[in-house]
Amino acid sequence: MKGIRALCASLLALTLVAFIVCPVTVQVAAAVADMPSPGERFLQVVAHPDDDLLFMSPDLYGAVAEGRPTVTVYLTAGEGTAGFDDEHDPTVYVRDREDGVRAAYAYLAGVRNAWRSTPLKAGRLPLTMDTLVDRPRVRLVFARLPDGGDPRADGGRFALTRLWKGGACVRVYVPGGPCASREDVITALHVLYVRFGSNVLRTLDPDPPPHARRDDHPDHVASARFALAALQGLRMRRASYRGYPMTGWAPNVAARLRELKRQVFGEYRRHDYRVNGWRYRAWIERMYRIPDHGP
Repeated sequence: MKGIRALCASLLALTLVAFIVCPVTVQVAAAVADMPSPGERFLQVVAHPDDDLLFMSPDLYGAVAEGRPTVTVYLTAGEGTAGFDDEHDPTVYVRDREDGVRAAYAYLAGVRNAWRSTPLKAGRLPLTMDTLVDRPRVRLVFARLPDGGDPRADGGRFALTRLWKGGACVRVYVPGGPCASREDVITALHVLYVRFGSNVLRTLDPDPPPHARRDDHPDHVASARFALAALQGLRMRRASYRGYPMTGWAPNVAARLRELKRQVFGEYRRHDYRVNGWRYRAWIERMYRIPDHGP
């Protein structure tokens, strides 16, 4: 066994072919990811559990691997059409996706997959915060608003988009949850920014390219616009990341980080029965950051 490990280490140092055979360790690959500067405290706002792993990675990796302050907020439950066009229980699917991101973050942090879950109130919106026990500065926050693909949400599909445009409130995807308004979402995010003292905000793309071959998911766009609206005078460095439109663009994730991204996402995909197809492979090979802006 020791001989095999030594061989893998040698191959990894000599040739990219080694990535096919030898797993890339978090320690090796994270060394060339977007490493945080002293004092940086990250907060990511995404639409669905897995958006951060697909579209903000490998930039996401540096802070998590080092156990630096980082919070990821998932605005929707990500239930989609589970239980509507198949036999899966959508409530179970929501739980599975959350289990998946927990497993991925624990793997990336290099610690056991053990989390402490606590309710978190931010204005009128009830949230759940999960804290990684062995890296307590790594946190995940779940808002569980309806997924845009779910026709069962108040008002039908595209609930998050309708909220952004000032439409009627929608009920969060938990029993007895409140009917959340546009202002409820903005207030909740603002409260989180202040509570965690975040000074770096990562979002999805608030303004996707108009003539891309593939449109972005409406939830991606709405989540980014909510995240930016919630700044309300706070000074934070901001970066946004392309979503679906990058699918056909040139792969730009370096080989060793691509393998790590595949491994990290592999921890998530074990929990998500809907992950399949070539698009996921394409997203693993790409990450397009819109140039940083602000404060």
